[in-house]
Amino acid sequence: ERLRGEGVDAVVLDAGMLRDRFPGLSACGVPFDLSGETEHECADHDAFIFEDEGGYFDPVAACGDLVDAARNAGVEISFRSEVTAIARKGDRVVGIELADGTAISAETVVNAAGPWCNRINAMAGLELSWELVPTRVQVMYRELPPEVPRPIPVVADSVSGIYLRPESADQQLVVGSVLEEDEREETDPDTYNPNADRVFLDTKIHALHHRLPDLPHRGLLSGIAGLYTVNRVDVHPLLGPTALDGYAVINGFSGHGFKESLMCAGMLATILTGETFADDADVPLDFFSVEREPLVVKEKNVLA
Repeated sequence: ERLRGEGVDAVVLDAGMLRDRFPGLSACGVPFDLSGETEHECADHDAFIFEDEGGYFDPVAACGDLVDAARNAGVEISFRSEVTAIARKGDRVVGIELADGTAISAETVVNAAGPWCNRINAMAGLELSWELVPTRVQVMYRELPPEVPRPIPVVADSVSGIYLRPESADQQLVVGSVLEEDEREETDPDTYNPNADRVFLDTKIHALHHRLPDLPHRGLLSGIAGLYTVNRVDVHPLLGPTALDGYAVINGFSGHGFKESLMCAGMLATILTGETFADDADVPLDFFSVEREPLVVKEKNVLA
């Protein structure tokens, strides 16, 4: 009802309805022990929430589109251009310096450096009271052969702690974890292992077979690891000006930032320019402020 109240087309399916719409999915609701120590016996769960208009972005294509759109609007984008210093004039930030010696002047510098945000803040001489932690997360890739019944929706499987969705024109599955125990704090975002751990692949494949019982027990597993920045205090982003004049931040999205990025970027643009547009989010501009009190959350969970 809360989802519906927010305009989301959400319905509740029972086990039979789930099988009718998604015959490839198991309707089991019994907690699944990935250690293998407890013998598992499946039993149908009685209710599943389904968002009929839900889906997912292709993140690589979306970022490519953003680059093209920005450049078409006259924005200069420089890849592999490490920031080595924040330029200051007295108490005000006035630009940045790059590793190749290039100096770029700016009325406002925005720290949108993700897992590198603490490094940039330190260059600026800014200390925040928020704990922003570079965090390594992993995903597994698995072929989705034709014998597995379609369609396969985006699935958040709280029984075994995984999420899954189709990819590559429905020929592949992407599988990740929603468990905090699978997140790894990294001290140096430049040196983390970008490959998925073998134990992660060997464990999550059992959870995948439990949810997709028709998936053949054959095929190669692969995976990658990436970083996001977890705000350990309240798992919500920090957005807006700081105590340092001419310096703003947009950091600490804790894993759900991709889908929030348009809203948050619009909020930050309004703060910096004073301009608003009809499709901007109706959110108080200080809601994610650096100076705010931590938001009260029941669970520090990335499934926002």
